[in-house]
Amino acid sequence: MEKIRNQIGTIYVILSAILFGTMPLLARIAYAHGSNAYTVAFGRFFFGSVMLGIIVFALPGCAVKISGKQFLILLKLSAPYALMPILLYMSYNYIDSGMATTLHFTYPVAVMLIMVMCCKGQLDTKQIVCAVFCIGGMALLYTPNGKINVLGILLAVVSGIVYAVYIILLGKSAIKELHPFVLAFWISLLSSVEIGLIALCSGNLVLHLDAAGWTAEAGMALTATVFALVLFQKGVFLCGEVKASLFSTFEPLTGILIGVIVFHEALSAKEIIGMAGILIATALLVIPTKKVKMQNAQ
Repeated sequence: MEKIRNQIGTIYVILSAILFGTMPLLARIAYAHGSNAYTVAFGRFFFGSVMLGIIVFALPGCAVKISGKQFLILLKLSAPYALMPILLYMSYNYIDSGMATTLHFTYPVAVMLIMVMCCKGQLDTKQIVCAVFCIGGMALLYTPNGKINVLGILLAVVSGIVYAVYIILLGKSAIKELHPFVLAFWISLLSSVEIGLIALCSGNLVLHLDAAGWTAEAGMALTATVFALVLFQKGVFLCGEVKASLFSTFEPLTGILIGVIVFHEALSAKEIIGMAGILIATALLVIPTKKVKMQNAQ
C-alpha cells in the first residue's frame, strides 16, 4: 500500500511541476499586455481562489467552512507560499532570471537539510545522489549573462529556502483531512490577500490590463493554482517532502521545452546534459530498490 501511495504521489507531483512550468509562457503574455511581477502573482492566486471557490461550492459534500485551528494552520502555510514568488521576482531586478531560477531550484537541498536538522529526518544514499544530479542539472541549464549582484543572489536563495519551509510545513501539517480543493482554495485566498496588500502598499499593483493580459492571468490561475497547486499538495502528502521537492525540478524542464516549441529557442549541449541529469535523478527515485535489513550494533 505504501508503495502505491508513493507512486501515485510521484505522478501527482510530476504533473503539477509540468503545469507549473507553463507559468513563464503565460507570464510573458501578461507582461506584454501591461502586467508586472506583483500583479501576476496576485492575479494567479486571486483568480485561482475564485475558480476553486466555485468548484468547492459545486462539489457535493464539500464545505468551504473550516475551524479556527485549521485557519491558523492555513495562515501559517500561506505566509511562506505568498512570500516566495515576491522574493524570487524581486531577485529579477538584480540578476538575470536564469540565474535566479537556478538558485531558487536549490530548494530540494534546503528541504533535506531542514528535515535533518529540525525534523530529525533521515536521508538515504539514493536521495542524496538524486539531489546532486538535480542541482548539477539545474546548474547546467543556466546560461550566464554577466549580471551578478549579491543582493539578487541572496533574494533568489532565500526564495528557495522559504519554499522549502512551505513544503515541510505542508507535509507536517495536521490538515490532511481537508478536501484538496478546500485546502487549495484557502491557501490561494490568503496568499492573494497577502500579496495584494504588499503590492498595494509598495505601489506595484497594476490593474489596467487589456483583455489578453487578464486572460493570461486567468489561464495561469487555472493551470498553476487550480490544478498544479492541488496536485502538488496531494503529492506531498502521499510521497513525502523530500521526494516532492526533487520531482518538482520537472518545472524548469517544461519551461525549456515550451521555449523550444513555442519560441523556437535552440538547445545547447550543456542544456541537454542538464536535462538528462534531472531525468536521471527522477528515474533513480522512481525505480524501487531492495531494502536490506541491518541490525544496529549499538
